[in-house]
Formats: sequence, C-alpha cells, structure tokens
Amino acid sequence: MLGIFGTGLIGASIGMRARRNGTYVVGYDRDPAAAARARALGAIDAVVTRDEIYARAGTVAIAAHLTATIAELERLHGSPPAAAIVDVASVKGPVCEAARGLANFVATHPMAGSERSGPESADPELFEGRTWAYVPAGNRELNAHVCRFIESLGALPLAIDPSEHDRVVAFGSHLPQIVAWIYARQARERDVAGRRRLAGAAARELLRLGACESAMWGDVLRVNAANVEPELRALGSALLEAAERLRAGRAIEPAAIGRRDPESTTWTEVPTESRSADTSP
Repeated sequence: MLGIFGTGLIGASIGMRARRNGTYVVGYDRDPAAAARARALGAIDAVVTRDEIYARAGTVAIAAHLTATIAELERLHGSPPAAAIVDVASVKGPVCEAARGLANFVATHPMAGSERSGPESADPELFEGRTWAYVPAGNRELNAHVCRFIESLGALPLAIDPSEHDRVVAFGSHLPQIVAWIYARQARERDVAGRRRLAGAAARELLRLGACESAMWGDVLRVNAANVEPELRALGSALLEAAERLRAGRAIEPAAIGRRDPESTTWTEVPTESRSADTSP
C-alpha cells in the first residue's frame, strides 16, 4: 500500500501511476477538499488521516511544499513510523538535515512538473523517462526499495549528494524559472498584439514556464539562495555583455559570451574594464 501526503500535482500524479500499476493508494492533505478531489479524479483510493497514512502504508511519499515537508519530517521524530518515506522537494540539503536520524527516510526529487498545479493537473505519465534524483541512505535495502518505487513510476533513479543536487538544480532549474517569470512579465507589460503567434519556440517555452505559480517557489529560492544568487548575477553580467556588444556594433559570439571559468562552478563575470577594451568583432 502506498500513502500520499499532499495530493497536489506531484502527489496525485504519483497516486495515479501507482494505482495504474495495481497498488492501493491512500492519501492525506491538509486541505480536505484537495484530498476529496484527488479521490474523485482517481489519484487515490481512500482519504485517510495524517496518522493513518503512516500506520497503513508500507511506503509514504511526502509531496508537500518545502516548508511543509520540513515541518512534517521534524514532527515524525517524535514517533518514527515503520513505513519507508520519501519526499519530492526540489531542495535537498535542508530536507536531509530535518530528516537526520529518521532511519526509513530517503530524500528524493523527481525532475518533472508542470506550470499548472492541483490534482486536476495530475498525469500518470508525468515521470515517464524523467530523472528522479535521490540521496542514498545508509541502508542498501532501503535504497533498493526506493529505486524500485521510482522505476515503478516510469522514472530513472539517479543517486546524488544533497549539496551537489542543490548546486546543480540552482542552475538547471531555479535560474531558468526566474528568467521565465521575468520574460513573461515583460511580455505582459508590452502586450504586443500577436506576440504569441509570432513567438519562437524558446519564447513559447519561457511564456509557459512564466505562468507557473510562485507560491511553491518562494521557499525553494529562499532556501537555495546561496546557490541561485551567484548564478543570477553571472547570467546578468553575460546579458549585459551581449547588450554592450550590440550597442558597439559587434557580433554576439555564443561561445564567448559569459564563458565559464573551467576551475569554477559558476559563470565567469567579465569585468567592465575587460569589456570596454575588447576589440574583437
């Protein structure tokens, strides 16, 4: 039996895929209406209480926002359940810290989602072929169990250190989301007639991501700020360099703009003096 703590997009998608696989799924949500909708949509078989979900299920997926996930893990220290527990939060360092000492917990993060939210947007194919990161626990049997769970949902398990995870997703997931919000806001402010019909593929993707609700992202970006902030500054520097090249009538060379220091994990900022002295085309 599988338990879903939080029946939004991710939790309901897990439930739908698990039920399709023949697993009985119980669900809990702090919003009873969300849990009821998830059941009506076929994401879970039954709505249960918070305590029942751990008592009845062999595996529990905590699919709540980051702050709620951390609070729930801290609460579980008072009465550690026997069930195997995973989370799906997109920052792993603080989650692993909150779960320290919980013997049956494995921190995970599916690299899948949508600009939409809620059980109404759930999709049993959401994780198909997608990477699902996990932080190995000190228990090989538990790790194997979690990998089988991930694979049963169609995803590809990837073992990773929590600090490395947070550094990589800062650039690969969190930075692009901020860029998408900014681009989408500017598109709305300009309100150019036909902007969507004339938008290229990259613009359409940015507009799609820019429609993503920011409620979940607030805590994620705040908690991972140490990794996201330098990436934002470096990207801003690279964009300014590109703008200055255009103003000077120079070509934009993708291989040169915002190039990275091979010894660093962040983008290399080009000093103003170096830019102004650059005479290359």
